[in-house]
Amino acid sequence: MTLGILVTTDRHRDDIIGITEAAVRRGHRVVIFFMDKGCRLIKDAEIIRLCSYGSVSMSICDLNRKQMGIADMDVPAGIACGSQYDNAVMNRESDKVIVF
Repeated sequence: MTLGILVTTDRHRDDIIGITEAAVRRGHRVVIFFMDKGCRLIKDAEIIRLCSYGSVSMSICDLNRKQMGIADMDVPAGIACGSQYDNAVMNRESDKVIVF
């Protein structure tokens, strides 16, 4: 199963981490897309650590990232800068999608 997580706010960090880790433990693939204020979470060490799981992929809306003042050099390795196309692909390929 593939779980999509759309992150539009920075208020649910612990929930995102917990759900992602639970899904990985159960052998599921997790795709996370950050947009709007959710882009701020890519600076969080525990969120970045999720990239170390081989079954987790992350991308961030490049337009929103720039609007939030997050510089190119502040985007951690393992998080792809993308567009709403990445969000659409996540929604199409995921069996379930959670929105925060």
